[in-house]
Amino acid sequence: MNNRTGVFIALIALACSALSSAQTSDPRIGHWAQHREPGSVGMHLTYQNLGDGRFRLTLFPHYPPINQLIVEAKCDGATYPYLSGTGTPTGNTFSCRATGPRSFEYLYTQADQKVWATSAGVETVSEDGNTLTWLAAHKDTNGRTVEELSMHFSRRDEEPPRN
Repeated sequence: MNNRTGVFIALIALACSALSSAQTSDPRIGHWAQHREPGSVGMHLTYQNLGDGRFRLTLFPHYPPINQLIVEAKCDGATYPYLSGTGTPTGNTFSCRATGPRSFEYLYTQADQKVWATSAGVETVSEDGNTLTWLAAHKDTNGRTVEELSMHFSRRDEEPPRN
């Protein structure tokens, strides 16, 4: 094999590796702000890539750490614990699995089950990558639906969280 052939094979391997990596990247990675009425404050959340298919989801990244909820997880169906921004376990848990290149099913279990116990739903990132939609059903400890939500978020990567 001559040098040109070796370089060509290396470039093809590199391109295939980059394509494979791009196909498996999580489209939720970034900072998101909830769509709200003008003048109201919506929920913010941040997905950070931790490598190896893992991510960190921070709910309320603009709040003081004691009020943040953070989970480090993979969308592999396993259950992962939420921590506060100070590292204290909250008793809440999270699990998810990818159902398509831009969609994920999730289950959030709340420790304080006075109003609702679980939130099960679907997260979908729009084709252009700029809108995240959550469709969720909150259920009580008897499995009865107490609330259904549809939340929409805009990508705000230029607006990093203030911790």
